[in-house]
Amino acid sequence: MSARRNARDRGARAASVGARPPRFEDLAGVWRSRGYGTILEIDREGYTLHEETAVSCLPVYGGSLEALAEHFVDLEVSPGGSSFSARRAVAATRVSFRRLTEVPATVRSGEDLDPEDAEFAFEVFWHTFEENYAFFELKGIDWQAMYETHRPRIRRRTDPDELFDVLVEMTRPLRDAHVELHAGQRHFDASAATDLHARLSTELDLAGDDRDIPMYLADLREWLRDTIREEYVGAGLRHAASRTIEWGWLDGRVGYLNLRAMAGASGAIGRPAADLEAVDEAMALALDELGGAETLAVDLRLNGGGYDAVALRLASHLVDRKRVAFSKAARYGDGTTGRQPVTLEPTEGPRFAGQLALLTSNLTASAAEVFVLALLQHPRVVLVGEPTHGILSDAMERHLPNGWRVTLSNEVYYATDGELYEYVGVPPHVEVPFLEREGRERGCDPMLDLVLSGDLGD
Repeated sequence: MSARRNARDRGARAASVGARPPRFEDLAGVWRSRGYGTILEIDREGYTLHEETAVSCLPVYGGSLEALAEHFVDLEVSPGGSSFSARRAVAATRVSFRRLTEVPATVRSGEDLDPEDAEFAFEVFWHTFEENYAFFELKGIDWQAMYETHRPRIRRRTDPDELFDVLVEMTRPLRDAHVELHAGQRHFDASAATDLHARLSTELDLAGDDRDIPMYLADLREWLRDTIREEYVGAGLRHAASRTIEWGWLDGRVGYLNLRAMAGASGAIGRPAADLEAVDEAMALALDELGGAETLAVDLRLNGGGYDAVALRLASHLVDRKRVAFSKAARYGDGTTGRQPVTLEPTEGPRFAGQLALLTSNLTASAAEVFVLALLQHPRVVLVGEPTHGILSDAMERHLPNGWRVTLSNEVYYATDGELYEYVGVPPHVEVPFLEREGRERGCDPMLDLVLSGDLGD
């Protein structure tokens, strides 16, 4: 019996299970994702996930079917069993897979790989970006020209440090904080300097201060936390969800909700389901206390992101009705997959019904920006502060055959009006510079002062 006939028979058996929810146990075979560059092998013993490019197909993850069902949820199978889709547990994305008759000829096992082959590592790296990175045109980058410039510098036994330096040269112009390269003890990220960083750098230069920007920013973060605690919220500042959520009253009518991260609410990174439970518990406590406020100041200024699923769950506690939050698509071929609308629905738990003032800065990034994007259609939302960082895409992790890891932006997020905020950030309705010297010298937080004044515009 042919492999194709076997695949049809398996699909028929999968479709015949009646009303029983679909399970990965019914999907034995080989599957290729639409976008995301993956091959998924499933059998009764478990699964193997391969990362695929035009020149490679490398096994990188494997495990039990129970583990697969924790990674991919809300499984839906086509009537004929030739395709399925599932949502990634950490994100809002549904990924579609179609059945193949056999594994691709490019599959390479560990026995086939030479980890010191710099040429192959370079090829996999270049093709990974060529086939998955979503913003070459937006950034004005000719990736083919990058290949032609740098490929002649690489030989099979090129020193790893030299290879690393070449890959850094290629990715630095992308100016994308979701583009990272991890090579043993060496690490690089392609972050662009923000307006905030430029302003703080000028301050240091004028003051003759020899602190670097990360150290200076860490000191300013601590100053801000102390100022909010001592001058605004006082002893009433409470926290939950492993201190990722803090809240208190600014005065008798304005509440304060500080969302510090979109991951780690459960006390550990990599546990999105537990994070969602922790978030619900924390928001129930916070809104039990703050639910009657006229205005809620939601502080996202130091939130560097985490999981989209957590961002959307937090937002679900702040909306009055079901709305389309945004749409997204993944890089696929010469274009993208179709746009997936992402809907934000009110949680069944406690919800806030007053005005929302979202405080943002250039440091509001990734899933924190997704939170902002999800609430843009809320009729009582005002954005106060600076444009967000501008890295809304999920960070897609990939592996090179020499053991190195890279991440890149492979998704495009669209606001409900079709606007694209990647690279430029979501702009505020009321612009107030973050950590401006004048406010620091007065010992105050100008954004919170504005919210307290009630002068948030129409």
